[in-house]
Amino acid sequence: MVSLAAHAAEPTRTEPAPPKNEGVAKVEVKAKADDYDPRRDDTASKTVMTQEEILKYGDTNVFDVLKRAPGVTVIGNSIRMRGLGNGYTQILVNGERPPPGFSLETLPPDQIERIEIIRAASAEFSMQAIAGTVNIVLKKVVTKPRRDGRLTINHADEKHSQYVNAALADKRGTLSWFVNANAQHNVRQGSTTELDRFTEPDGTVTLLRDDAGDRRYTNRVLTLAPGLNWTFRGGDQLNLNGSLLVQRSATDEAGQETNRIGGLPAPDYVSGRTRGDSSGHFGWGELNWVAKLWGGKLDARLRASNGSFGTRTDRLVATAGDALRFARLRDEQVRFPGRTSSGKYTRSLADGHALAAGWELGREELDTRAHRVEGLLGQAPLDFSEAFNPRVRRAAAFAQDEWNVTKRWSMYLGVRWEGIRTATGGTGLIDTTSDVHVLTPVAQTLFKFPDNSGRQLRLALTHTFKAPNTNQLNARRTDKETNSRFSPDFQGNPALRPEQARGVDVTYEHFWAPGAVFSVGASQRHLRDVMLLKLDQDAGGRWLYHPVNDGAAVARSLDVDTKFPLKAVMRDGAPPLDLRFTVNRNWSQVERVPGPDNRLDRQIPLAVVFGADYKKEPLGWGVNLAYRRGGPVRMSPEQSILLQADRALDGYVQYSPRKGLDLRLSVGNGLGTDDLGYTRYRDAGGTSETWTRDPRSLELRLNVGVKF
Repeated sequence: MVSLAAHAAEPTRTEPAPPKNEGVAKVEVKAKADDYDPRRDDTASKTVMTQEEILKYGDTNVFDVLKRAPGVTVIGNSIRMRGLGNGYTQILVNGERPPPGFSLETLPPDQIERIEIIRAASAEFSMQAIAGTVNIVLKKVVTKPRRDGRLTINHADEKHSQYVNAALADKRGTLSWFVNANAQHNVRQGSTTELDRFTEPDGTVTLLRDDAGDRRYTNRVLTLAPGLNWTFRGGDQLNLNGSLLVQRSATDEAGQETNRIGGLPAPDYVSGRTRGDSSGHFGWGELNWVAKLWGGKLDARLRASNGSFGTRTDRLVATAGDALRFARLRDEQVRFPGRTSSGKYTRSLADGHALAAGWELGREELDTRAHRVEGLLGQAPLDFSEAFNPRVRRAAAFAQDEWNVTKRWSMYLGVRWEGIRTATGGTGLIDTTSDVHVLTPVAQTLFKFPDNSGRQLRLALTHTFKAPNTNQLNARRTDKETNSRFSPDFQGNPALRPEQARGVDVTYEHFWAPGAVFSVGASQRHLRDVMLLKLDQDAGGRWLYHPVNDGAAVARSLDVDTKFPLKAVMRDGAPPLDLRFTVNRNWSQVERVPGPDNRLDRQIPLAVVFGADYKKEPLGWGVNLAYRRGGPVRMSPEQSILLQADRALDGYVQYSPRKGLDLRLSVGNGLGTDDLGYTRYRDAGGTSETWTRDPRSLELRLNVGVKF
């Protein structure tokens, strides 16, 4: 049985030169890279999206790429596994949490080497992965010279963008380098509608309110990502990688509300306009040393990051007839420095063990300084400054052993300790501190059936957790101009505890032909200290959202995944067509929320994806059809939403008239599905309901790639 860790840790052996003998033929045996497949061979398995799969549809952001990843569902910018997002699905970059200020929206797919989908946690990565982990691995090592460019133009009714990417890479002896440059210009605009209704317990409608909004958002981004790699005698490596991002954006939003019946408590602001400008930069650098030491391998990293963004926001709201006008001007400067140290030491032993141990240390900080001038026009305004400064320290240590018990049976045992200390303070706030310490064991096993049948069975037992984020922990309160059930305030809870989950995964896999796999898996998670976002009234009668720990939950899932080339079932004359099909069925129940439909974190109950890709030079095409079931979700005894069902159709046609030139026309949201929303809050005082519509249209994307 093949082990990735064992391959990485195996030292180089130098054999003595054989005596010269002209009568002895020289035999050279080379292992094929394709012989190793992490999904098939690693005990702690993962599914890998290759760079070819990432770039195939001409996407300009990682969210569109992940719509085709097996076991992953994307709603907007929320990445979900087992139908769960919001911190249940862990997102990593190069195996670590992204530094403060890093945005996946600005990460060009051309900079990504591969994407790993990890369903069962392993001790090597953070165990904040109750639903699973998506690890985005960026390019680091150059294997051959590269000079290419790519231009992408996107257009839809509500957005359009231009995207230019250029890459240079070369290798001279033991030194290789690359530079990836990317420029983006994005414009999003459109109109949204909202309907609010309040119904008394006797059925009388006392509030019916329309809200029509227009918005325009422009964004310009320039990214430069260089890298250097030195390979020394004996195979040791020194890698230096980094990225610099410069961004500028502008926002213009206007809204008009019409009270058909009744109105909100005074002051009832029915019109408003917000204009904002933001600019800043973000950069990070990483030093990575890979060395063979003491019969094994050490992979150590140091990373530092820093960013600074300034935002100026001007907001004006008014009551009916401009009787009252309230203005707010806010200038804000935010800095987010961070630094981490991490490493892993691996070593193989003669009896089939691949041992590994490592550490992770990090510090993140958010330094916010704001100046506000606000008040009613015609009166003396309030003029004040405020500060907010949360700080997060992380520490972790892990050990793991992957053991090839026999040629067909392997085991993986690991344990990880993680500690997170979050301290918050600021103007008008009492300093608060939250400490999280979790010890999380994990065990996995893989059994391959005899006779090289390609059939195998996996079992994983995990202990994972979800830590509250800084926003959930801070005691700072965000007030709404008009407080109501429809627009409540928000305040964090410094006493929040992490959710912890014990899980089991069972998976059957059959690799029945080259490039063909069928798998079916089932999983269950038992969670405690579930964090729920409650809506109720505070002591002063203001409506308030606030997170609390409230009881336990159970989440279950069933996954079917298959992909294969058509030639695997049509032996003769099959076209070069690859097919894939996934089904994810999910269930959950939250103990303290009465049913039915008391699902965890707006869990998606069913997701189905079908895809087909054809390639025969100079032509290629592909189609991806995804269905997501919706339905009601009860979030608390009073709160419920309607999760929108969705059908999405994406496709592309690629033509390569000559070597080094490819033209691609892609279609996104081919069915033109709008974003719809519905929320309801019902208590003894009555029922409040909100319907929203955000139009979406078909998106066309032209992509031209050139290699020099």
